[in-house]
Amino acid sequence: MQLREPATWVSLLLCLSVHAEEVSLGSQAAKIVPEQVAVLTLSERGIVTDFADPGSRLQQGAVIARVNKDKLEQEKEDMELQLARERINKKDELRKLEAEKRKIEFYLNLADGERKFAKDLMPSSGETPTPDSLADLKERMDLLKRELSTLERRKRTEWESKNESCTLKMPFDGRLQYNVTLPQDKSKPFENTGMVHSFATACDDSAYYITISINRSEFTQLPAENFRAEVKLPANRILRGSYAFRRVERSHSGGDMLVYFFKLPAEDHEVAHTMLGSNARATLIYNAGEGVQRVRKAALAAHPEASRCENWEELVAVAYPGYNIVIIAERDIIISPDSAPAASDRP
Repeated sequence: MQLREPATWVSLLLCLSVHAEEVSLGSQAAKIVPEQVAVLTLSERGIVTDFADPGSRLQQGAVIARVNKDKLEQEKEDMELQLARERINKKDELRKLEAEKRKIEFYLNLADGERKFAKDLMPSSGETPTPDSLADLKERMDLLKRELSTLERRKRTEWESKNESCTLKMPFDGRLQYNVTLPQDKSKPFENTGMVHSFATACDDSAYYITISINRSEFTQLPAENFRAEVKLPANRILRGSYAFRRVERSHSGGDMLVYFFKLPAEDHEVAHTMLGSNARATLIYNAGEGVQRVRKAALAAHPEASRCENWEELVAVAYPGYNIVIIAERDIIISPDSAPAASDRP
């Protein structure tokens, strides 16, 4: 069979190529994730009460469980009794010091000749009152007041801290899922034996994303805002996500990966929530812009010079003189004229 002239092949390939702004970059492993996720654990063993309704949307700060509630209430009563006793004891000490203070002040205001008749005004220590001893007494009284105030503040702070640690609250607005089997009758106790590491999971449902890990350097160098992702669902439904942001995350194997986040519209949030935790396949789509053409790899591989070329770049240079490669996709190659900047060069 006689081979066509190169010029004829160029004309034929140009006829086979099509103008296309968007190109599929193939199917990728994907996940559906919410805006935020928090795994909640119980701080100690004991009886768990005050469960929230996981079927409703909860506000930030809403109580979702308490552990050892009755025990904490009893500790609070004991603390208040202890503080009451301390207040009484401190007040008794202050009354004694106040009476001694009045005696010393009266003694110091007497004339020298009168003091020898005021033996009953001598302090319990038997020492002769002086201005310094009066100052020391006042200092002791101030110290007692500060000790009482500090004790009350410290005890209440300790109890509040423990109560806070034993109370699970929603870290943000969203939905809740308990990771344990709770009794159907909420009045029945549920005991945390310490074997459960994850008690509940909170999900911030203000936004949902399709996430794809992209590790091909030729893709990561392209303008990220030109990407979008689609996940096909039953009944010909499609989740379409627009690029939101990208960030480096740690994979399960311990390595780093670059993850792209594609935000879903609000009308797809309910469907997206049902897909949390499942494995999905997403089609990564790139908008190459105007003036580009899509060439089938199969058609390009049929070029007479294909066997002499070591890569797609060399073959495109032969088959499409005056064109450069924008991106190499799964089945297609996107090319643009030399006069038009490649997608990776455009701002």
